Amino acid sequence: MSFKRILLLLAIFFFFLPMLAENAAAVERQKYWIFFRDKGPLRLSKRSALLDEAQKRLSPRALQRRAKVLPAAALVDESDFDLYQPYLDELARRGFTPVATSRWLNAVSVFATPEEVTTLQSLPFVKSTERVASLNIPPAPEATPEPPPLFKTTATHRFQYGNSLAQMEQIRATDLHDAGIYGIGVIVGMMDSGFRWQNHEAFRHLRGKVIGERDFVNNDNVTRNEAGDPAGHDSHGTQTLSALGAFASGQLIGPGFGARFILAKTEYVPTETHAEEDNWVEAIEWMEGLGVDVTSTSLGYTTFDAGQTSYTPAQMDGKTAIITIAAEMAASKGVVVVNSAGNEGNDFNWRIISAPADGENVIAVGAVDAAGNLVGFSSRGPTADNRIKPDVMARGLGTTLVSPSTTNGYTSNNGTSFSCPLVGGVVAQILSAHPDLTPAQVMEALRQTASRANQPDNDFGYGIVNARAAVTYWGLAFSNEPEVSTAQSGVFGITMRILSSGGIASVSTRIHYANRGSGVFTAATMAPVDSISYLAQIPRPAQTTDTLEIYFSANELGEESVTHPKRAPEQAFLLRGDGRLLNSDQGIVIPPEKFALAPNMPNPFGGRFAEITMIAFELPEPAAARMRIFNILGQRVRTIFDGDLPAGRHEMFWDGTDDRRQPVAAGVYFYEISTPFGVGRKKMLLLR
Repeated sequence: MSFKRILLLLAIFFFFLPMLAENAAAVERQKYWIFFRDKGPLRLSKRSALLDEAQKRLSPRALQRRAKVLPAAALVDESDFDLYQPYLDELARRGFTPVATSRWLNAVSVFATPEEVTTLQSLPFVKSTERVASLNIPPAPEATPEPPPLFKTTATHRFQYGNSLAQMEQIRATDLHDAGIYGIGVIVGMMDSGFRWQNHEAFRHLRGKVIGERDFVNNDNVTRNEAGDPAGHDSHGTQTLSALGAFASGQLIGPGFGARFILAKTEYVPTETHAEEDNWVEAIEWMEGLGVDVTSTSLGYTTFDAGQTSYTPAQMDGKTAIITIAAEMAASKGVVVVNSAGNEGNDFNWRIISAPADGENVIAVGAVDAAGNLVGFSSRGPTADNRIKPDVMARGLGTTLVSPSTTNGYTSNNGTSFSCPLVGGVVAQILSAHPDLTPAQVMEALRQTASRANQPDNDFGYGIVNARAAVTYWGLAFSNEPEVSTAQSGVFGITMRILSSGGIASVSTRIHYANRGSGVFTAATMAPVDSISYLAQIPRPAQTTDTLEIYFSANELGEESVTHPKRAPEQAFLLRGDGRLLNSDQGIVIPPEKFALAPNMPNPFGGRFAEITMIAFELPEPAAARMRIFNILGQRVRTIFDGDLPAGRHEMFWDGTDDRRQPVAAGVYFYEISTPFGVGRKKMLLLR
């Protein structure tokens, strides 16, 4: 080789050497947690102001939930403070950009090489560092198909469950549906690979009930597949959501279909299916601040990525894994955390439950088949500190689910991934009947009423869930809402269903009603219709726009009278004169991103249709709004509303009358909403 050629090769080598070094460093960079020593050296002097600031970040719903487990004067603490900005500035000066931040852990995740991490550990404000864990969402375990059932159920239920009947009857969630307990008033948070819920028939009822979505991988608000996502990436999350909250008569119904949902995409897919725990930690902190009541997650943490140091079963002690620490923090703030036990039962190198299911206050769910037999892949206990796990069991073999790639298809799948959301749905049912229960009380109710409560072990835990017994463990369980009949002129027929473990005292079930705002309630005894249903008639208001306040009371045998809602009469159901039960589930409102006007419902209305139509719209911020009705000639017929409104969704109604409350002629009309964000206008048809 000539001397000139050697010089040329050396020049090329030294030219590319910096880029090769940079690429090598990039390859070595992994994600690490950087834990800070404190929230700032001078923060104690500003504690009062910081507490006020932290409390303002939390929704009223979150504060109300925290009040179940924390003293009124300690609803927020230092764990809710923001991270100390000078610490973040110093990391930025050194070239580290946080990927995720956690107030609870007082930590950030960053990409760094092992050498850089060693340098970071020497900083005076850094307490420790730790690799971010991989959270496995394993493929569905293979299992022998189950034989067809040898018998058919003889029970009669309110709904047609199709192939999902067996999984629902096994945990007796059907009994709660029969009693009108659907999860109404509860907010369920789910973290998974993504959620494709908008187009499938089983999720139609969730329109307006999915109150928040966040993709913690791509930092946007889209949890279904986006450009760059592998095909079917959102399938696992879609199926777990269907097990908990689907409603498709004759096909699939989940226990908690009446709940509202917050969805988080936390799975990260660089090469193979796994999630990052920093995404999960950020997601549960976000949900907790919005007021989530229960979370259901079908993933488990056992090992780091290939080439990294793995955790061992000996470290599944409920206090080592970062994700478990975050889950326990959520439970300490009043959130019921439900997690799959894992599918490592046949892996004798691991076998036991995985984090965060190892948490003492995390409800770990194992899997059984249709006959109640333990499925081999279901992870076992005990935890490393010798606690019984899993906690409870549900169907995880041949569980009926939606087929995510279709709009009306159904399939089945295997794994504790699908037994977990069944129990998460039961928790939503329990909380809808007893909203003041703490996470510890919910866990106690599930454990002490399950099929093996008297002889728990590390295969079955406390056994298969019994939703019927669990919901009455802490007392009478009323329907989420009363049923209202307007068939008879001048009166309302009101039905309330009540579940009891010990029986209800004779003639103790009553309805209490009053004109709204009067404070003067009249009581009427409700007559039993069947073993759980009670009926009464009350006078109907003369005007359809008038509103009654109603609540209920009953005595379980040997117990004091209880009311429903629990804080009645201060909180009561609101019943309009037209028979419409106003929404008693106020909860939180996540403001929409933009102004929008929806089509009125129903359309057409009047004649043989409903007498009133609903007009809904959304405001991204508080604003002045004016809603008016015009006839086809452009003449104003009625001003429905003219004033200030908060951000969120609003529903208004038109009964086909003008400003003098006189009926207008049949025909085409236009409704218009004027706001600072724009003017929306749509047409509707009134029949006579």
